[in-house]
Amino acid sequence: MFFVLILLIFPFHLLDRLLLNNILYKRLSISNVLESKIYARKVRMLRPYVIVNCAMSADGKIALPSRIQTRISNEEDIRRVHELRNNCDAILVGINTVLSDDPRLIVKSKYVKKRNKPIRIVLDSKGRVSLNANILDSSAKTIIVTSEQCKREIAKAEVIRCGDNRIDLHRLLAILYDRGIRNLLVEGGETIIWSFLKEGVVNELCIFVGSMIIGGRKSPTLAGGDGAQCFEDIIPLTLKEMTPRSRSIDQHNAKIVIKE
Repeated sequence: MFFVLILLIFPFHLLDRLLLNNILYKRLSISNVLESKIYARKVRMLRPYVIVNCAMSADGKIALPSRIQTRISNEEDIRRVHELRNNCDAILVGINTVLSDDPRLIVKSKYVKKRNKPIRIVLDSKGRVSLNANILDSSAKTIIVTSEQCKREIAKAEVIRCGDNRIDLHRLLAILYDRGIRNLLVEGGETIIWSFLKEGVVNELCIFVGSMIIGGRKSPTLAGGDGAQCFEDIIPLTLKEMTPRSRSIDQHNAKIVIKE
């Protein structure tokens, strides 16, 4: 049942490895910096090692049809996410996530004792972020990325203008690498995740699958945006390895490594 569910949920992605083990997650976090350097040399391209992390229901939904944030992860997975954040140089989300969820994107002391302060990055091409947003508090440095057409200056944040009308991900990743960001954690939302996958810049896709069905044609999914318009646009999946993360069958966590 569990194996079939995973195959049905992830039929199309540029992935070649699926691991379901918390120990493997911790090992990955420790070796992220080394892996990012090896990857950069291999592809002769200086950009961060990109990890997409997301929690979704068994039917692939990440929120209610109203797009109100819904808790899908259990306490164990929330701890894993904060440990993952702590081992990354920056955390990235899109402006829709900021407007709907108002996240702080910090590492909480409840889950990590020796906390780092990853840079918070928001993709906001039109500069819509509110000055009262939690993302602009003093907890950590914040970068707002806009298009070159947006001239707004945003207090309490650095603004990077990158791309004509829409943000150029390849150029942005090169800029972030030049600023010392070697490991980038992308946490959504659906349009941002699809953009990263479509552009072929994702190294890992980490997914927590909750034991629930949300349903709804308007409910956001793991990867939104325009999606594949033809067969050639589909991002294929190769299931290589799968190991249970815990004895419980209620909820599971999946790590998928992008095929290079």
